[in-house]
Amino acid sequence: MAAEPIDDIIAWSAKLSPWRQDCLRRLAISAELSEDDLGELMALVKSSGGLPLEKAPPAPMPFEKSHFGGGKQQPVVLKGIANVENVNRLVPKAALTFCPDKLTVIYGRNGSGKSGFVRILRTACRTRVENPAKLRVLADVYGSESGAQSADILIDAGGTETTVAWTPGTAAAPALMQVAVFDSASAQLYVDGGNQIRFLPFGLALPHRLNSTCLTLKERLESERAKAVGDKVALTAIAFNSVRNTAAQAFAGSITKATTTDAIEKATIFSPADQARLDEVTRVLAAGAAAAADISALAIWSEALAKETETALAALSDTALTAFAALKGTAVSTREAAEVAAGAIFTDEPLPGVGSETWRVMWKAARDYSLKEAYQDSDFPVVENGDAAAACVLCQQPLEPGAADRMLRFRAYMDDALDTAATAAEKAVADAKAELAEFKLFHAADYTDRTEQVRQRNAELADTLTAFGVAIVARRAAALTRLAGEDGVPPAALVSPLDALKAFTTTLREEKDALTKATDGDERAKLADEKAELEDRKVLAPHRAKLLTRRELLVSDAAYAAALVEVQTTGITKRANELVDTHLTTAVVDRFKAERDHLDITHLNIGLTRKSSQTKAEFDVDPQTKLTKVTSEILSEGEQRALALAGFLTEVALTDSSGAVVIDDPVSSLDRERCARVAQRLADESLNRQVIVFTHDIIFFNELCQAADGRGIEPVTVALFSDKKVAGRIDASGVSWKGARVSKRLGRIKDAFAPLTKLHATSPADYEMAVKNLYGRLRDTYERIVEEIIFCDIVQRGVDAVQTQKLRMVHLSHALAIRFHEGMTKANTHSHDNPAAETVAVPEPGEFLADIAFVEELIKDLKAESQATEAARPQMKAKA
Repeated sequence: MAAEPIDDIIAWSAKLSPWRQDCLRRLAISAELSEDDLGELMALVKSSGGLPLEKAPPAPMPFEKSHFGGGKQQPVVLKGIANVENVNRLVPKAALTFCPDKLTVIYGRNGSGKSGFVRILRTACRTRVENPAKLRVLADVYGSESGAQSADILIDAGGTETTVAWTPGTAAAPALMQVAVFDSASAQLYVDGGNQIRFLPFGLALPHRLNSTCLTLKERLESERAKAVGDKVALTAIAFNSVRNTAAQAFAGSITKATTTDAIEKATIFSPADQARLDEVTRVLAAGAAAAADISALAIWSEALAKETETALAALSDTALTAFAALKGTAVSTREAAEVAAGAIFTDEPLPGVGSETWRVMWKAARDYSLKEAYQDSDFPVVENGDAAAACVLCQQPLEPGAADRMLRFRAYMDDALDTAATAAEKAVADAKAELAEFKLFHAADYTDRTEQVRQRNAELADTLTAFGVAIVARRAAALTRLAGEDGVPPAALVSPLDALKAFTTTLREEKDALTKATDGDERAKLADEKAELEDRKVLAPHRAKLLTRRELLVSDAAYAAALVEVQTTGITKRANELVDTHLTTAVVDRFKAERDHLDITHLNIGLTRKSSQTKAEFDVDPQTKLTKVTSEILSEGEQRALALAGFLTEVALTDSSGAVVIDDPVSSLDRERCARVAQRLADESLNRQVIVFTHDIIFFNELCQAADGRGIEPVTVALFSDKKVAGRIDASGVSWKGARVSKRLGRIKDAFAPLTKLHATSPADYEMAVKNLYGRLRDTYERIVEEIIFCDIVQRGVDAVQTQKLRMVHLSHALAIRFHEGMTKANTHSHDNPAAETVAVPEPGEFLADIAFVEELIKDLKAESQATEAARPQMKAKA
């Protein structure tokens, strides 16, 4: 036994994600999902995609067979249209009332306003349309009135009467989507486009409705994604100075949802040391060979200055200055001691000052002359030259014994310890002065220029060197002052630039080496790469927040992408089409064939083939020829209209609801035989659902009403008319007299006679004119009895077809023929203009009512005789 459609759907749903199962459950128990339903489903989809939610979504519930059935479509009945404003030429507050059951037929000539009402319904209800612009509803383009277009559509949905407000462009009310509208615009689509079954039977709509829900959620997710992410990722792009292959640019371009905060923190660090290195590399790359030579010369000067600085720090320290003062003090004190001793020894000498500084100089000069020139090989002083006295080296006179003795005493004095110590001390002072460095670099002519070169690289060091140069000048002067035995102002303390100067020298050496390397192609390329890396890291560093924002946007975007995967429809569409093929396609094809049989167009070799669709079951019209795929290129206008009706009625028959159908001019271009077939088919359909037909064809109007009568249906008829100003007026008398059938005519005659009883009492003359007119209408009714009752519509005025098969019902007995003759004669008598002299009394009101009762009884008997005749002629009954 083949599985029911719902069983297949249940088995399929078990393989779906939890939220889809929950969605099927909701769709099965309700005709339309509420905003709460959609909100909860959206929360489930977002949760599955990883999007953050303010509160946890409800737990999804799986779809079970017990849920099926609660979502069946409740039939919607059109009660009417009211309060129409500014639609075509329709009269203000125009309104139509429809029969809530069976059949309503609205008749009107061209321009009477039918299309205005149909246009409202086709924009508010379900209709086939290729170009939505064709659904425009215009105001009176030739009128002077302006204002908003609106109307009220009155419906009964499941026993609840509701008013649906209509304005052009507003979304259609879900309930009205059960009402199908057929008109000339949609007819072409049924011919060339095929069928679209919106409300599928047997539960087959569930996968298609799941698809529709997916598309709704997809649209909302994409809208949210556009607001939350959109082009914001592009706005977080880092603008580097140039596009190049650096780690910074690679990192900026490789940010993903998985990039960690630590990685971003690390990538956006740019320290002062990095800046210093960038400056250095920039200088190195910008410099040439001459710059390398300049830096080399500066390094040599800096290194020499460091040595001089080191000498100055040692020679001019506070300790050294104290030592200079002490050295001078020692020399002075020892010399004073020697002079005291000399004064005691040489008190009797003819000349004073023996032992003084001046005297000692003279002594040293005489000694040097004696040793180097006069007496080279003899100790000084020489007082004897063999047996003779030696000559004095100063006066070159022979030394007398007294002079010789004095010279020997002088030598004894000079060789004395005190004088030796004093001389040594004085020599130490002299040596200290001689050895005191002049610090030439600090006083060189180019010192200022060199200091400025230093300043360009290290301003602090340049300031220190300048101050140090001033300080050592002061300290050297202080040293000389102390060696001279003088007191001076204590000099300021020295601030040593030595360590900074040595570091500076080292930096210069390294820079010089780098410059030297930079002249090599490979090394220069490495430096250029390093510079590019440092520059791009510097650009990237301030954008930590922007990179974090991009990462968060990508996290959100990935979550939305995952959520959108959840609402993809491909798998659902595939399964929906498989279910339609299994459970519906054959039914559609068979029904389409049956409808073609009804309308006698089976000679058209045209079928239906199912095509894929996301939200509804669609079937293409297949002309089954290789010459063209466009059916309208093959068929005549009438055949196209008949085929379109067959497609429309197929779609309606297989729709899961008994919603109303509205059909506008269904027999346009059809011959009279097919018009009759359409009337019969629409009458049949009105047994199953509310059918509303608009037509301008009075013959078709009569055919449709007659078909309805034959099925025990009393159709509600409405007649529209227009005047020079407006359209859509309703004729209170109903359809025009010539289109009214016998029963309608008698009803209108009785309605018209109702006020005549009072008129007869108040104005006999007016009564005579009115009753005379009614007898004329009664005579017309007798004539219509011949066509409709006696001859059973075998031959109808304005109809080409002669329905010979109805001859089985025709029989007129003598008695009924005589009764007909009597009634017709009386109607003629009182409707014609009789001679003034002839005494034909005006019938009293009671007499007129009796004549009406007479004709009604006649009709009853004629129908009974017709039925008996038909029963007596079974062999003439039409075969099914």
